[in-house]
Amino acid sequence: MINDCLVIDGCVFVEGDFKGCSQRIIDSGLDAFFLTIPRSDEGFTENVKAIGNIYNLTDDPDKKIKVARTVKDIEDRAKDNVLSIILTYQDPHPIGNSLDNLRALYELGVRVVQLTYNKANYIGTGCTESKDRGLTDFGASLVQEMNKLGIIIDLSHCSKMTALDAIKASNQPVIFSHACARSITESPRNRSDEEILLLAEKGGVIGLSPWGPLCWKKEKGQQPTLDDYLDHVDYVVKLVGVDHIGYGGDTTIDDGDDVSGTVEQATLYPDVVGEYNEKVGVDPSVRHAIGFKGSAQIKNVVEAMERRGYKESDIEKFLGGNFKRVMKEVWK
Repeated sequence: MINDCLVIDGCVFVEGDFKGCSQRIIDSGLDAFFLTIPRSDEGFTENVKAIGNIYNLTDDPDKKIKVARTVKDIEDRAKDNVLSIILTYQDPHPIGNSLDNLRALYELGVRVVQLTYNKANYIGTGCTESKDRGLTDFGASLVQEMNKLGIIIDLSHCSKMTALDAIKASNQPVIFSHACARSITESPRNRSDEEILLLAEKGGVIGLSPWGPLCWKKEKGQQPTLDDYLDHVDYVVKLVGVDHIGYGGDTTIDDGDDVSGTVEQATLYPDVVGEYNEKVGVDPSVRHAIGFKGSAQIKNVVEAMERRGYKESDIEKFLGGNFKRVMKEVWK
C-alpha cells in the first residue's frame, strides 16, 4: 500500500544543520516531509543561509532529495524515488513583523508556516503562555497574506484562542501538522474538540503525532504504545471523519537523537514535558510511541490500522492523501 500512494510526514526536524536523510528514511516509502528549517531562531539572515544550504544539498543526486513548491513536484519526484522537502517554519521568528520578509521567504520556497511556537510573538499567543490573547492584528494581516501567496497555515503550537482566531480568519484550510487530542491526553500542545471541529469544518487536517508527551496515557505513567497512539487516531476519526487526519512524526529525519531539543524542552516548557520526563524519562528510546518513531516505522502503523478495520482508502488519506488535498487547495 505504501508504494501505491503518496506518503507525507507533517513534521520532521534535525539537530543542527540539515545534512540529508538517513537510509532508513530513504527506504521507508516516504515521499515528502515538512522540514523544520534549521536556525529559525537565529534571525532572518542566518535562516536564509540555512535555506541556501538545503538547496546546495539537493544538487547532490546521491542525496535523493529536492525542494518541492507544488504538488506536481512531489508527484513527479515520487515516481523517480526522490524525496520532496517542504520548507516549513515551526518558529516564524525570521518573519518578524514584516510581510515583506514573508514574501521573500515564499520566493525561497517556504510553503508552510506555523504562526507561533510555544511562546507569544508578533503574530499571536503560543500554547504555553499564561494569558491567551489570541491572534494579533498583525497576525490577522499575515493570515490574509499567506492565503494570497499560497502558504499553508500551521497552528500546532498556538494557543487555543490563536488557533480559533486563525481558522476563522483564513479563507483556506489550515492544519495542525503535529498534535493529538486533548480529550485523551491533557497537554497545552494538544487540541480541544472545539478546535478540531472548526478545523474540519474549514477543510483542514490534523497530523497526529507519536511524540510521547502528546499521545501517552498519563494514568498509565508509561511510554505510549502504538495502540495508545491509534486511540488518538480513532478519536479524531469519530469526531470529524477520516478526511481530516494525517500524521506528523515530530522526529529527526536523519536518525539523530535530538539531545539538545530534549534539554531545551525540559528547561523552557515544563508544562509540556515535565510530567512525562519524570514518569517515563528523557532517553531517546522512550520519546515516541513504541513502534512508531516517525516515518521509518510507518509500516507498523499501516498494519495496526488494518487490524482496527480501517479500509485501504482510509489509510491512504491518513498517509498523505489529506495533506495532499490541502496542498492542492492552498498552494499556487
